[in-house]
Amino acid sequence: MKLSTKYLINIIASILFFPIAFLGVNFLYYVTLTYIIDHQGQVHYEPNKLESDWKSDVENLSGKSNREITAAFQHMKQYKHSDIIWINDKGKVIFSTSDRFAKKGELIHVSELTKFMEQNQPKYLLLSAYLSGNEDSGYAFLETPRSIIGSQWEVMRAKYSYIWFIALIFVCSLFVFNSWMFFAKIQKRLISLGNHMKKQDNDGIPEFVTVKQNDELGQVEYSFNQMVEELRNSRLKEREEGEIRKNLIADLSHDLRTPLTGIRGHTFTLKNEINSEKGKRSLGIINDKITFMGELIDNLSSFSLLAAGKLPLHKKSCDILKIIRSSLTAWYPIFEKEHFTIDIDLQENIVWEIDETWLKRILDNIFQNVLRHANSGKYVSVQTKLIENKPVIIIEDMGPGMNYKSERKGAGIGLSIINMMLSQMRLEHKIKSNQNGTVFIINQNSSEET
Repeated sequence: MKLSTKYLINIIASILFFPIAFLGVNFLYYVTLTYIIDHQGQVHYEPNKLESDWKSDVENLSGKSNREITAAFQHMKQYKHSDIIWINDKGKVIFSTSDRFAKKGELIHVSELTKFMEQNQPKYLLLSAYLSGNEDSGYAFLETPRSIIGSQWEVMRAKYSYIWFIALIFVCSLFVFNSWMFFAKIQKRLISLGNHMKKQDNDGIPEFVTVKQNDELGQVEYSFNQMVEELRNSRLKEREEGEIRKNLIADLSHDLRTPLTGIRGHTFTLKNEINSEKGKRSLGIINDKITFMGELIDNLSSFSLLAAGKLPLHKKSCDILKIIRSSLTAWYPIFEKEHFTIDIDLQENIVWEIDETWLKRILDNIFQNVLRHANSGKYVSVQTKLIENKPVIIIEDMGPGMNYKSERKGAGIGLSIINMMLSQMRLEHKIKSNQNGTVFIINQNSSEET
């Protein structure tokens, strides 16, 4: 059954519940009281009948002695749930079944009697009749609790009214519990679905969820499982394509490097055989192109190894200035030969947990890009400084920028290698480039700072 149908049923049940519950509770209450009346009975006094009986019984005692009257009062079983008090005309208590009203032999004034009657009016029904005895005369009072005054049903309703309230509260509680269970089940299923979304396998893909009901939430669970299946198929396809791509790059790198090595050897031989300047210039261009292709092949191999996680990474605490100086020692003569202005300002000492070989490879790639793509600016700057209290490496040139189109511009594999190496060493980088030059900034990842 759909959730919308269940919810509609709950709404209809809510509308019909209270009138049905009211009738049901009253029916149960009636059955319960009927059972009690039939099997237990209940003491009760009709007010009019009680008053007439009391006056009749008092009149029958007229003209008798005090002893006869008190003996008669003591044997009146029909008034065993009431208290009887007889006070003569002088205010003396001749007979009393309760000390609460007055003790036998005490004198009670009219004002006290009136006050007492007013105080007890809500709880007791007080009947009086004048009794003329042979020795004493005065008023006889009958005090009966109001809880047993009325018809049998009135007395029973007053006594057992709590049963009606208990039954009504019980039925309402059942309705509230049923509604709570309805939404609790929905909440439980949503929480279960959320937990399944958080659970991941080795590939970082959520696990399948068991579809138990064919309702709206079941359809969501089914769609979720379809999404997981598509993700797994996509991840599998991605792996297969990645494996094909890595194998292709590795094979191409090997196949291209072999003929390039032979071509480089022949160009070296031809260089010694050609005497004309034009021929030598052509051989220089060929040799430069071969060198570029060799670097491209090396980058392809490195990219393939990095992507596969097979390029060894040995991190240790390193003096960054020492590595920069070592790299600059190799590149300084090359920049001087190309008439570069070299600005070196290594004022900030830096110690990072990195792989020294990887950082040298990164610096070599950056300097190679400066030499190849920013040669027109004839400027390179290497600095270490603090930016926002973070030590950084800044390499800057004055070339035409990374967006400038050049015949020597590659596919960006070298930059991809730099990105992956820095990321795996927990380093960050920023590149700012325009027509006036490019700035490459390297700093430590925020989560790695101590």
